[in-house]
Amino acid sequence: MKQALLLSSFLAFSTALHAQVPIIDYGFLVEDPSVLVNNVLVQPDGKILVGGVFFNYGGSGHDHLVRLHSDGTIDATFNPGGVGPGNAVEDMVLMPDGRILIAGNFLTYNGSNTFFIARLFADGTLDPTFNVQPGSINGAVWAIELHDNHKVIAGGEFFICSGQSSPHIARFNDNGSLDTTFMVGTGFDHNVHELLVLPDLRIVVGGQFTQYNGTPSGHIALLSPQGPIDPTMDNDPGLSSTGGIVRALARQPDGKILVGGYFQYHNGQPRSAVERLNLDGTHDAAFTSPLYMYALVRAVAVQADGKLLVGGEFTSSEYANAVPGPARLVRLHTDGSRDNSFAIGSGIGPGSQTTSYVHTIAVQPDSKILVGGYFETVDTETQYPQIVRLLDGNINGSEELDNASTLSVLLEPSTGNLFLQTTFGGTDDALLQLHGLNGQLVHSERVRMGSGALIPLQLGLRSGLYLVSLTQGDQRVAAKVVVE
Repeated sequence: MKQALLLSSFLAFSTALHAQVPIIDYGFLVEDPSVLVNNVLVQPDGKILVGGVFFNYGGSGHDHLVRLHSDGTIDATFNPGGVGPGNAVEDMVLMPDGRILIAGNFLTYNGSNTFFIARLFADGTLDPTFNVQPGSINGAVWAIELHDNHKVIAGGEFFICSGQSSPHIARFNDNGSLDTTFMVGTGFDHNVHELLVLPDLRIVVGGQFTQYNGTPSGHIALLSPQGPIDPTMDNDPGLSSTGGIVRALARQPDGKILVGGYFQYHNGQPRSAVERLNLDGTHDAAFTSPLYMYALVRAVAVQADGKLLVGGEFTSSEYANAVPGPARLVRLHTDGSRDNSFAIGSGIGPGSQTTSYVHTIAVQPDSKILVGGYFETVDTETQYPQIVRLLDGNINGSEELDNASTLSVLLEPSTGNLFLQTTFGGTDDALLQLHGLNGQLVHSERVRMGSGALIPLQLGLRSGLYLVSLTQGDQRVAAKVVVE
């Protein structure tokens, strides 16, 4: 009789937690940015800048740019009374003094003319001492980086700046005027989408181009601090494919460069979607991409432990060797192999949309992970369209290998004690683990299993969501339970 009562209690709880995904930080109280998140930037004080394509964010009156408190709520002290940029924000940079550089496809900020690039004070109001004159850039800016002495490197679809030929890359002085000492020659032959400034002020550039100032540069180039190409990085032929593009760059602490985009070859050898290069342009032989040749990567980030986060427009079937994986977001070990402890489930999904993608990834100092883009679902969760914050992901150390087995977690509400029942068993002990919502291990012990046996756990758990797992040899089953 008691067992039947417990099972009834469990069924009520299992309905309530159907959409719960343990890797999601449910304490992040973010609003839906409605259309698209292009960039997220974490400030030293923990506040979060979000840029993209959205209107009247959360009723704040702000378009395309907003700042959040660390818990995801709107920071009302940012740009008070202002509407923000007049169109999409594509990239953002935080300056050492707290000011903020933004770039994109806008022509105004708070109603004032500011063509494609703006500099803001720390409170989000426009800094008028930086003024890119109207008509001085003839196309959108997709990427910016702070350069020497507060100068600003910009890349995009433009080819004229202040009447000067500046094909797809330019540098601006601290006051917003064009820096004519930055020598680009004939520049790039196609759009620039990503910039990365190295500690020695050299500039790694990624995009759709195949040449820079007449030098073959297959979608990636290394420039000297003053603009001419740096021949120590050989990118002939570099990355290549029909319709090839580099959309993401990141530098590892060891100086190696992570490159994400759409490509199938590097220097004639098969390399797909994500690649790691030595600074001379050669392939890092210690890295192998896990993605299929038609995957598109839009974002890469390096965690403090050296693991790599990769996001983009790839589906669960676009992995090498036809081994399915999570869609649009994956974590890799340093050698490029998939990290299956990153419990993202089915990954990032379109929901009712026809397509979806991850466009930006930022790792917070506390190891939580901000993910932005164009999407509606995170595994089974629909609460976080366009932006979500994930826990570190090390919720458990084993991959779910035995999908045929099941685990029931029965709760006794009056005590918080649990009873476990599973369909797999054997003569060996099984490792029982409970993890809390923040990914921390709450309880671990070895238990003797028998198929169908009821295992009592007198834990007196506090209120919260828990992940319960049993691992025995190469088998693993898991279930979620809410204690109220």
